[in-house]
Amino acid sequence: GKPNFDHLLQKFGEAVVPVANCDVKEYNSNPKEQLPFKEYINYWKEYIKNDYRSSRGCLYLKDWHLSR
Repeated sequence: GKPNFDHLLQKFGEAVVPVANCDVKEYNSNPKEQLPFKEYINYWKEYIKNDYRSSRGCLYLKDWHLSR
């Protein structure tokens, strides 16, 4: 019932992924940045640990399509 962070990091840790900040609006959408997947996973772990709060806001892995 929970993501296997170690497996995801092993397979995709170096991938660069699009991340949206859901707490910020620019025109009609959320601003996006490119982050290494491992950095996003570290953010996610901290976000969960800190009762779903972060000084970075709520980051969302958006429009990343895994390929085989």
